[in-house]
Amino acid sequence: MFSKQRVAPVAAEFFGTALLVMIALVMTETTAVSYFVATSLAITVSVIVMFFGSVSGAHVNPAITFGMWTARKIGTLRATSYIVAQLLGGLATWQLFQYLTDKSLPAKAVTYSTPMLVAELVGAAILAMGYSAALARGLDALQSALTVAAAIFSGILVASIATAGYINPAVALGVRSWSSVYVLGPLLGGLIGVNLYMMLFAPSKAAARAAKSSKKK
Repeated sequence: MFSKQRVAPVAAEFFGTALLVMIALVMTETTAVSYFVATSLAITVSVIVMFFGSVSGAHVNPAITFGMWTARKIGTLRATSYIVAQLLGGLATWQLFQYLTDKSLPAKAVTYSTPMLVAELVGAAILAMGYSAALARGLDALQSALTVAAAIFSGILVASIATAGYINPAVALGVRSWSSVYVLGPLLGGLIGVNLYMMLFAPSKAAARAAKSSKKK
């Protein structure tokens, strides 16, 4: 029941999300410049993909897992365990950050607005398409890391036009900005981004097999 094959992916999602949220916390507490935040998180997620991509897919984001589940790229039980691990990773990091800094992080009040919701949706959709491209095209670890890093950088910059650009409910939880904008927006973005890419842009199975065989040659 608790074999390495079952525990390792969930643990990877927990630790990967915790690392991502910690960097998000450090950046949001020290700077409000979206470019610096996006760059830092892009570097971080590229490292996470290199570490854990082959283990769990390195979703580290409930929106990505939800989108992959709706596209039937991941089973219900695994998707549920991933999302629980991701949220626990965000929660644990929030508590660790408070312990290390010896100060309490106040909750950030967020008033709902449709432009904010749409901004988070679009940003998360861009990120989800990056993950989908890496999966559908069978990219190697380095290519996947670069693709996802570029996607999160672009997604954060776009979302930051109207929001803080979290595009990740686990990050929103960790930085104390849990709200409908930062939860519903990314979830919808993940759903749209993954399914849109898989339906319109993913190579056919025959093309994918041909690409793999050409790489082997």
